[in-house]
Amino acid sequence: MAGRLNEGVAVRKSAPKSTKEAPSTARTVSLDAIFIFLSRYREASIAVVAILIAGYFQFRNSTFLTTSELSVVLRDTGAIGMLAAGEVLVMITGEIDLSVGSTYALAPYLMIDMTTNWNLSFWITGPLAILIGIGVGLINGAITVKLRIPSLITTLGTLFLLQGLTVSIANSQPINMLSQEPFNEIFGENLLGPLDPFFSWHTVTGFTPFLWAVLVAGTITLILTRTRFGLHTIATGSNLLGATEIGVRTDRIKITNFMIVGGLAAFIGIINAVQYGSADPSGGGSALTLQAIAAAVIGGTSLFGGSGTAIGALIGAFVVATLNNGLVLLGAQATQSDIYLGAAIVGAMVLNVRVSALRGRRKRG
Repeated sequence: MAGRLNEGVAVRKSAPKSTKEAPSTARTVSLDAIFIFLSRYREASIAVVAILIAGYFQFRNSTFLTTSELSVVLRDTGAIGMLAAGEVLVMITGEIDLSVGSTYALAPYLMIDMTTNWNLSFWITGPLAILIGIGVGLINGAITVKLRIPSLITTLGTLFLLQGLTVSIANSQPINMLSQEPFNEIFGENLLGPLDPFFSWHTVTGFTPFLWAVLVAGTITLILTRTRFGLHTIATGSNLLGATEIGVRTDRIKITNFMIVGGLAAFIGIINAVQYGSADPSGGGSALTLQAIAAAVIGGTSLFGGSGTAIGALIGAFVVATLNNGLVLLGAQATQSDIYLGAAIVGAMVLNVRVSALRGRRKRG
């Protein structure tokens, strides 16, 4: 009997101790559950950040989420996001393309110039301009792969080459966009007015770049997850030697992805020119390129290759565009957005490393 009483006393004495440890254990389990969710859905973390940033700017200025202001944010999201989605393909293979901003500026200028001088339809000159962008990607990829020159150097040279070429051809002057319907309405013409209802065709035209970017990001996501080409792209960046030994044509994979991002840069450049009504030879450039790369990194794409997500890049582009426009709306200087963008990149990299480490432990477990 005495032994049972002693056991009861021991149980009662130990109970408070376990009660004190319970909250700490619960917090640990909760934190682990969050990281497990983030490791399973890489876009989730940046989506939460995007919502919080948008909510903050709406709280500070109630006009931020109005149709007119949101169309500006999503317009910039579309331009940055489509370039970022293309960069994802190249970055997954362990490469990078710094020339997309210059291709973005060159393609629409050539399209308008060919239409004006040769009296051709945009339905002809538009695809020709996109083919030129694809050709730029082919050159970048061939030099990088065949001559074994780092893509950072190759595309940096192409950036300055195309930038100088565009300014020289245009004599540093913008060229006005011609009106050819329905081409303009489909590919960027903004008909949205302050009195237009939200559910109308004019409202749709106010979000054209973003809608095209969503379509491109969704297509790239399907390619990466559902096709052999996508699996070979990931394998090339994950283990170049191993992929080569099992028969993956890694050189062809890299060149093809450079061609895709070149074509996408030309395409979004055309959309941008249609929306603004002109093509500026100094548009794009290094600033737009770096913002696209930043969006890809913020969205979860690894700078070391092997992993990336086009949807995450599009959400990252929304973060970049929100910071750029939201801070200006609050009266901050435009240059201050670079401070927050830099902090966002560093924070995203820290989070990506943490989530990647957890994903690796889950796979080994």
